[in-house]
Amino acid sequence: MTQPGGGARAALMIDRLLTAMSTLAILLTLGGLFLSMMAEVVIRYATRSSLGWPNEMPALLFPWLTMAGAVLAAQYGRHIAVQLLAQSLPAGAARLLMAAGAVLAACTFGFLTWHGMKVMKITGGEVYPVTGLTANIPYAALIAGFVGLALTALTTLPLIFRAEDPVFARNIAEEH
Repeated sequence: MTQPGGGARAALMIDRLLTAMSTLAILLTLGGLFLSMMAEVVIRYATRSSLGWPNEMPALLFPWLTMAGAVLAAQYGRHIAVQLLAQSLPAGAARLLMAAGAVLAACTFGFLTWHGMKVMKITGGEVYPVTGLTANIPYAALIAGFVGLALTALTTLPLIFRAEDPVFARNIAEEH
């Protein structure tokens, strides 16, 4: 395999950052969910009362877990994709189809990011009663996930044009 050029190197750096951030988000959210539920169980068992705030943690943290998982899956090319058409085309046509799909995905997730920001303005007034945190926290997870998915779609473009088989372009990212 040849050494990647400047654009491909930048894409690889973005991919590594997205992978690291998604992995960290998954670990932190799973840890936060586990610790909050464990604290609730211990307090309930010991005092027969409730802390209250652990009940709000799934609503606050689960969207972060879900979106980080979606970005991580996209980074490793593990999303369900319609590849039958692309696999039946000659390599050049498949490359163009896959590139068009990546651009469409980037535009779609950019659109969702833009409108997600509008939704955050609306949900900022919704407050969780025990923690006092706003509903912006789970909505921020959606926006972060949309940005991560848009960037992943864009960083897939150099991979599509470098891969022997453009349908499986994300698989070459694992070689680095």
